[in-house]
Amino acid sequence: MRNKEQDSYKKYSLIATILMVVCISIFSAIYVIVIYGYTYDQSFMKLKSATEETIDSIEGEFRADRNMLRIIANIISSSDDSLHALSVNTYLNMYDVNSLISDIAILTSDNKVIRISGMDLDSEGVLDFDEIKTRGEHISTLLKDLEKEGVYDLRSFVPIRRNDETIAFLYGTTTPEDILNAWVPEIYDGHATVSVIERSSGIFLIDGAGRMNKNLADVDINVTSISVDDTLKNAILSGRRGYAIGKDNETGITKYYCFLPMRLADWEMVVSVSEEDVFAQVKPMRVYLYAYLLVVIATLVGYLLFLLRITHGSLVGIERRANMDALTGLQNRNRYEYFCQHLQQGTDGLACIYFDVNGLHEINNTMGHIAGDAMLKTVARIISEEFGEANTYRIGGDEFVAFRYEREEENVRKDLRKVEKEIEEKGYHVASGLAMATPDKKLAVVIKTAEEEMYDNKRKYYESIGKEMRG
Repeated sequence: MRNKEQDSYKKYSLIATILMVVCISIFSAIYVIVIYGYTYDQSFMKLKSATEETIDSIEGEFRADRNMLRIIANIISSSDDSLHALSVNTYLNMYDVNSLISDIAILTSDNKVIRISGMDLDSEGVLDFDEIKTRGEHISTLLKDLEKEGVYDLRSFVPIRRNDETIAFLYGTTTPEDILNAWVPEIYDGHATVSVIERSSGIFLIDGAGRMNKNLADVDINVTSISVDDTLKNAILSGRRGYAIGKDNETGITKYYCFLPMRLADWEMVVSVSEEDVFAQVKPMRVYLYAYLLVVIATLVGYLLFLLRITHGSLVGIERRANMDALTGLQNRNRYEYFCQHLQQGTDGLACIYFDVNGLHEINNTMGHIAGDAMLKTVARIISEEFGEANTYRIGGDEFVAFRYEREEENVRKDLRKVEKEIEEKGYHVASGLAMATPDKKLAVVIKTAEEEMYDNKRKYYESIGKEMRG
């Protein structure tokens, strides 16, 4: 009887073991398929995230450099010193060269380049003052280095103006190699190829594959999948955003591509990673899956890491949404109040521009809220294009506030008039007010002064059209 019980126990134990093995095997097979498909989708998300982070980092550096160049250019503009004066050289030495900008110099109207140290250089054939003057403040395409043969640079130009005339340009120089060295190691452990393409010409301005100054039309990629209804080359040159999978016929490697437009200039960033590097993290996981019991442990650990990642991503997303106006994409009142709290004392040269959109209530009542939203988005875009997204806030339904560092009030008012004119050309109207800060003036006072001027202009506007001003 006991032997029968033992045999029966062994029998059922064997069956249970077989069932367990079968279940784990089926689970492992399903898990492999699910994880493979999930990783396939997530690979694009990760590639996009890496591309966006790289764009934000590079554009952030360029914007910081441009702001510093503006400050120095304004100092030089406000002085009466010769551009060759020792004092101007001292101003140039104020610049703190970072990982992007390797040199700073002045281009004069006769195409001479004044450097911090050394003799002036003749830029004839490389830099043309009149051509640069027509473009104003901008970042150049690849231009020959004035001293090193076979080297090409990117230059960020800021005008130096006196008596309302541009007399020279202050510029900072960077090389594509500096940009690649700064950011490529951070993407897929250095296995990604980062490219920046000038959309208007198709020229590679920056390229980790050594194709700088070459044209996109000469690159042979056999695209097998793309997320947009277009060719990869046309999508890049037209400033679209999306993904693609293709074989680089020059190297024979299948790569995953993410292409996104940059806001800084007429540039498109393309980040590509080989298929092997995209799925490098999946291979060890698949091995663990076939180890039965270890697959369960690996799954639990992976799930925990997944939850942590999702939680972290959610917190980042919540913070972004908390600080961004959903309709216009501008910074919202939360960010505006944060800015005000951290700049309690006015800074000399800080201009506050207060806007109020006229007629929003009327448009909402007569044409609907969609038309009202379109008006607000148009106004927000025009204001932020002039004063910068980083300095513009939507603080109420139809109220916007922008800040700018500028020593001359007339320069700000000139730009303000340009904004008002462009808004009027779109069929809308805003009331605005401007106030300049001084070191001894509280920021709240500056904002209040700008707001009062805005309300005064708003009242005059409604009086001029014979209507009662709404609060």
